[in-house]
Amino acid sequence: MQPEFPLRNLALTTGQGRLSSPGRSTWGSRRRRDLATGARKAPTATRGDAEAPDAGLAKRGRGSTAVYEELREDILSLRMAQGSALDEVALAARFGLSRTPIREALLMLQREDLVTFLPGRSAIVTPHTMSNAHEYMDTLMLLSRAIIRLAAEMRTPETLERIHARHADYATAVASGRLDDVVAADLAFHNAISGASCNTFLGSFYKLALDYGRRMHLLHYYPLFDAEEAARCVDQHAAMLAAIEAGDPARSEELASDHVMSELRVVQRSLEPKVGIKFSLGNGTGDGR
Repeated sequence: MQPEFPLRNLALTTGQGRLSSPGRSTWGSRRRRDLATGARKAPTATRGDAEAPDAGLAKRGRGSTAVYEELREDILSLRMAQGSALDEVALAARFGLSRTPIREALLMLQREDLVTFLPGRSAIVTPHTMSNAHEYMDTLMLLSRAIIRLAAEMRTPETLERIHARHADYATAVASGRLDDVVAADLAFHNAISGASCNTFLGSFYKLALDYGRRMHLLHYYPLFDAEEAARCVDQHAAMLAAIEAGDPARSEELASDHVMSELRVVQRSLEPKVGIKFSLGNGTGDGR
C-alpha cells in the first residue's frame, strides 16, 4: 500500500477578488471619474523605457546565477583550493561582468557555507572541516533511507530505466579508473534514485546533502577508493537497484543504510594515523627511555 503524502495533493490558490479599504475609491472608479471630468491622462512609458530596467536586472540575475553555479562546482570539486582568496576584481574579469553580480554570487555561496567573508570585505573559499561530520552522516543516512524507500514504492518504468542507465554508467566509470568520471557517475546514480521517489521536496534536500559531502569524499573517501572498494560499490548499487525494481521498500532501505555505513568506515579509516604509529619513540635500547 502506497503511503499518502498530504503535501503532494495540497493545492495552493490565490484569491480571485480585489480588496479595497473602506472609504477609498478603486482604480476603476477613479478612472471613470477622470474620464467624466476630462482629467488629463498621464504620459505612458514606451516599451523600451519599461523593459530597459527589467532587462538589466534580468541580465545581472543570469550573470550572478551563472557565476554562482560555476564557482560552486569549482569549490565542491576542489578545483578551487580550500582557503584560497576570492578576488572580486579578478573574478569580474574572468566572467566578463561587473563586481555587483560577482558579489551577489559570493553571498549565495556564503549561505551554503562555501565562502567566508573576512574583515575588510575580502572573501575566501571556506576550508572544509570535519567538526560537524557526525551531523552530516546522520542527515545523509536519514535522507538516503527515505529516498530509496519512496523510490521502491513509487518507481515507474521510466525512472527504473534511468536508474539502470546510471548504474551502467557508474560501472563503466569505475572500470575506466578516471576519478572525475566515478564521482560524477556516483552522484548521477543516487540522483536517479531520488528522481524515482517522485518527491521533489525531499529530493532537493537529498541533492543538497550529496553536494555538501562532495569535498569530504574527495578528501577522505576517494584517496582510499581501491579496486576492492570500487567493486563493493558497484555490487551495492546493483543490489539497491534490484530491490527498487522488486518493489521492496524494507530491503531497499536496509541496503541504503549499509551503503552509507560502508562509505563512513572508509572515511574513518582515512583519519587513522599513518606515520606516527609506525615507528618507536624509544632510544633503540628497548628500555623506552
